[in-house]
Order: sequence, then structure tokens, then C-alpha cells
Amino acid sequence: MRFRAYSKMQRIHLVRVMTDNGERQIWFAATGRDEAVDRVLDKIPPGWTASLLNRELGADEAVALDMQPGEVRQHQLS
Repeated sequence: MRFRAYSKMQRIHLVRVMTDNGERQIWFAATGRDEAVDRVLDKIPPGWTASLLNRELGADEAVALDMQPGEVRQHQLS
């Protein structure tokens, strides 16, 4: 079972989004580093900005999110 979890492991990049009213959000992008910002920009409204953070999620965090390759998702605070 542990092997299966590691076989699903992928890189998940963190992208900071600024809304047009100054709110900050964090988004996850299960994409290549070079396409993470563009994929998030495709999901957010015009006028909002996105920038790649220098940190990516660790292996355990990435597996726990269970994201599919290419998926982009807003971080939901609990």
C-alpha cells in the first residue's frame, strides 16, 4: 500500500493569487513548475494576478491532497 501512495507522488507547486480587492489566496498546481502560474491564471477572474512561490509541497503533503496531474485547486483553510 505504501508503494501505491509513492507511485502517485507528484510535484505540487504553490501559487500566490492577489484578487482585485487585495485579498491573498494560495493555490495548488499539480503541473510542471513552468506552467503552474498559467494554469492558475486560466482559473481565476481577469484582473487578478498570480505568482509562483519558491516552495513546493513535500511528498507527504502532496500525496494527502490526492491531486490528478494537471489539476489546479484553491487552498481551502479549515
